[in-house]
Amino acid sequence: MTIVDVNGNPLSIKQVLEYPQTDSPRVANIANEMATHPSQRLTPRRLQGIFQDAENGNLIAQSDLFADMEERDSQIFADMQKRKLVLTTLKREVQPLANATPAEVADAVYLNEVIQSLDGWEDLILDMADGIGKGFSNQEIRWGISGREYYPYGFDWRPQSWFTIAKEDQNKLLLRTDNSTGEPLRPFGWISHKPKSRSGYVARAGLMRTLAWPYIYRNFGGQGLAEMLEIYGLPIRIGKYPAGSGKTERSELMKAVTTIGRSAGGIMPDTMKMEIVAAASGSSEPFLALAEWAEKSISKTILGGTLTSQADGKTSTNALGLIHNEVRLDLMDADARQCGTTIRSDLLYPLLVLNRNPHADPRRTPKLVFPELEEIRKRAEQPGPAAARYEINFNRPPQDNNTALVSLARAMLRQNSNEPVSEAGIEDAISVLMASSEPGKEAAAMLAPALEAIASTLTPTQMLGALAEAFPQMDVRPLAGNLGDYMAIARYIGHYATEAERT
Repeated sequence: MTIVDVNGNPLSIKQVLEYPQTDSPRVANIANEMATHPSQRLTPRRLQGIFQDAENGNLIAQSDLFADMEERDSQIFADMQKRKLVLTTLKREVQPLANATPAEVADAVYLNEVIQSLDGWEDLILDMADGIGKGFSNQEIRWGISGREYYPYGFDWRPQSWFTIAKEDQNKLLLRTDNSTGEPLRPFGWISHKPKSRSGYVARAGLMRTLAWPYIYRNFGGQGLAEMLEIYGLPIRIGKYPAGSGKTERSELMKAVTTIGRSAGGIMPDTMKMEIVAAASGSSEPFLALAEWAEKSISKTILGGTLTSQADGKTSTNALGLIHNEVRLDLMDADARQCGTTIRSDLLYPLLVLNRNPHADPRRTPKLVFPELEEIRKRAEQPGPAAARYEINFNRPPQDNNTALVSLARAMLRQNSNEPVSEAGIEDAISVLMASSEPGKEAAAMLAPALEAIASTLTPTQMLGALAEAFPQMDVRPLAGNLGDYMAIARYIGHYATEAERT
């Protein structure tokens, strides 16, 4: 049976399912290649050369460099894992498109059952997210057959170094072969994810291109710090030998100079001397400042901010981290949406063609959505218990276990709500309110945690963090209750004025 791929090109089922493309003798040798580890002795000039080679189609060095960076730099690994792993926690669902026919609805139900029962889903999403940093990520599909139904029983992640770029199209990936041309990826055989971390051709689209620069400068700073710590605090020892000393005598003196540094003792001829100069001094602050700059640059590139990943005890407060966490929700939304688009074209459509409709229209393929994303965003935008206390809504019951703020003044007005509003009733409520409330003291009590937090001398950034941490401790219930009373009384005054005009 002849079927067509997502681009309308004909292909045979035998070609798709006979064996994985990487088992072909033309490409099998690439699996035996060893990593080149270009991060060793990496310099800015060499890094620029690696990037230029990648833009010309040779992705081997760049791919190996990106793997080294994630392996050797704990900050890059940790932040990338945060961004990847959050996608694996999202629930998935296949939904039909708008104005779907009954057949399309049935197709969506079938595909949803397949996706929900798919083994290795979380691993697939994690491997697809590898393209966020590296520009693309290809998973080879292993197809099986049960009865008359085809199903994917495995997804094999393939290193980015196994691929090259077509000369005629810089966004088209080819599988490397034993010649220099490469061959196109077999339709229905790959999930080829090319996330839009930023605009650009596939060789330049990965975040690792940006991360490579703080990575290399951080390594320079680390090497300099290690060299400084190696000699920091050690006295400088200078050996002096008389003119005409031979190579053997000079060697003995050198041995004595180095030995005395470890053993605090040594021997040398009377004709030779050794002077001990003041201990080597220096500061680690420049090296640590460079490392801190690099770490913050890495976090801002991957997560959109630093407060969700740094913990320096000054600016990295929990409250400010929650503010920056909104940026991460946007990133998660974009990453999940792009994964859903790729799975729709590279997995859902093949399943539909192989098992349901050989002539299915790719434009009408049901879509993969993550309904939990909208729920997460709504929960993130909802005020917490402290902020919720600012809300005053008489027509909605209290939520989130917040205590209803109903004062005596409001109770008096509500008790007579079914009766015509009278001037005497309003005056009584105002009298009760003025006698029972002290807005000045209540406001001072509410602001006490904030005033205490900024009592000491702080930098502007530290003051912002202190205020953010003090905010949840501010008890606004008394003041919010009074505000509710004022609003209730104002509303009843308005009703009274309206009725007075009518009469």
